Amino acid sequence: MISPDKHRIDEEIKSLQQDYVLTDDGELKDYLGTRFVKHSDGSVELSQPRMIQRILDIVGLDESSSKRHDTPASDYKLLQKDDRGEARLQSWNYRQAVGSLSYLQAMNRPDITMSVQQCARFCNDPKRSHEEAIKRICRYLLKTRDKGLVFRPDPTRGLECFVDADWAGSWTDDSSHDPLSAHSRTGFVIMYAGCPIVWKSTMQSLVSLSSTEAEYIALSSALREVIGIVNLLNELKTRNFAFNHAIPVVKCRTFEDNMSCIEIATNHRTRPRTKHLSVRLHHFRSHIVAKTISIEHISTKEQIADMFTKPLPRPQFMKLCNRLMGWDTPSAVRE
Repeated sequence: MISPDKHRIDEEIKSLQQDYVLTDDGELKDYLGTRFVKHSDGSVELSQPRMIQRILDIVGLDESSSKRHDTPASDYKLLQKDDRGEARLQSWNYRQAVGSLSYLQAMNRPDITMSVQQCARFCNDPKRSHEEAIKRICRYLLKTRDKGLVFRPDPTRGLECFVDADWAGSWTDDSSHDPLSAHSRTGFVIMYAGCPIVWKSTMQSLVSLSSTEAEYIALSSALREVIGIVNLLNELKTRNFAFNHAIPVVKCRTFEDNMSCIEIATNHRTRPRTKHLSVRLHHFRSHIVAKTISIEHISTKEQIADMFTKPLPRPQFMKLCNRLMGWDTPSAVRE
């Protein structure tokens, strides 16, 4: 239940208790395996150390014999289909490990999303290289097991979306026999008050003919999610929910690092080289005209969504990861 008035929620619960047996477990501390910890600075941390330990047990890693990694994937090294690669060495269930990691990344570990989605592509016939990729993610989780997603709301920020694409990043001479290697990857994260609420890393269904087109497809995919959230927030405003910013219409600032993509999205005229872009990719243009969505350029080095499209070098990954996960500012002394 949500309401701007806590008294109304209490009344509704009392009304339900007349017909149903309800229990009050008090302040939220654990839910569906997620641990909620409130810090003295007002931030809330969501973590799943038990789920991480379960995944480590599946893969057969322990603290005494396993090394740690600072990143969940090797620098600039994307997993490839490996039909003639070496067979797996170990017998643990690859599909079970991927499923558990997928649940973990969806709940509160967006820092491993891209790496997990890469591994999930090869569940039907995993090779040794894919097995090693899973183990690397686990060694990263082993080092960050006690960390989680920290919500530290910033009242000065509203709805924001960071979106990026990696144009045909999987294509190499060795992988050219695989048609999927020509597909680009979309990555985005939607944040409210500086806190991530929706994130995604996925292969595009269309083959892009240029980096601009790949970025535009990613932008279109991200804004489908954004428009639904904008509509929800506007509905909540009509029901007297107080938001952190006094804007009459809920707006979303979308950050994109490709200037050509921004030009196509904001300047609505037909161009010979982009006329093939289908109507379904232009669905958000009315929101640009109405100024409920603005698209702004951002440096690639500051583009948080970059970590959802490709493996990054350690310094850049840690910089963006700290911002995404709320690890930038050390939490106050824990209660």
